[in-house]
Amino acid sequence: MTQTIPDTAPGPGASDPPPLPETEADKLGLLEQLHGLYADGRELIDAEISFQKARMAAAGRQVRAMAALVFVGLVLIGCALIALVVGTMIALIPYLGAWGAMGATVLATLILAVLAFWLAVRRIGRVGALFADENAAADETKASA
Repeated sequence: MTQTIPDTAPGPGASDPPPLPETEADKLGLLEQLHGLYADGRELIDAEISFQKARMAAAGRQVRAMAALVFVGLVLIGCALIALVVGTMIALIPYLGAWGAMGATVLATLILAVLAFWLAVRRIGRVGALFADENAAADETKASA
């Protein structure tokens, strides 16, 4: 079975026909496509912004819940520490008397507080050293070595 070649088909070795000049309708079609592309891009950007806003709102709700739980936890830790101090005083009363137990408990609590503040001050010094200029940091490491 053979296929017939239509009369409008170029013959072998013939060059391609010259391109048709762009008409005004083609230019308008291109502009409409560009406007459509811009509108689609704008719609995608708006959708992404809306998605990120919703995601941030959900994260904000989670952070608010976490903050409330941390607050409750800290209050309960405070209550537990008060109970520990009172229990320690009650336990020491038979050995030291009421005033001695109170004094020993207050003294031990103050020693722990001073130790905690001292450790915090040391860490603050380390953080300050991180932000010092490079020369000061180099001098500090030489001095500690």
